[in-house]
Amino acid sequence: MITIVALLTIRDADAFDRFERQAIAIMEAYDGRLDSAFRPGVADSKAAPHVDEIHVLKFPDLDSFNRYRNDDKLLSLATLREKAISQSTVYVSTIEVDYAAQG
Repeated sequence: MITIVALLTIRDADAFDRFERQAIAIMEAYDGRLDSAFRPGVADSKAAPHVDEIHVLKFPDLDSFNRYRNDDKLLSLATLREKAISQSTVYVSTIEVDYAAQG
């Protein structure tokens, strides 16, 4: 299982909602899921970039995630995505650390 964290800056809220609903439906075909989505509060806005929403995604493996990202249906949403999101930063982790279990 891999975890993906996406930091998103939203340009158009209605377009974002339409894009996300369609992207999540496509994601399910690759056994991916949106584990969590939230709008963060920032304690120090000078230190943090502007992020409107953070998504935590789960996929069975990196290959599944890459196939999702290259899916023709997802790629056809590029114009809607561009209208919806002005900036995104995506972190992909294939190594999970359990600090509690190491104690």
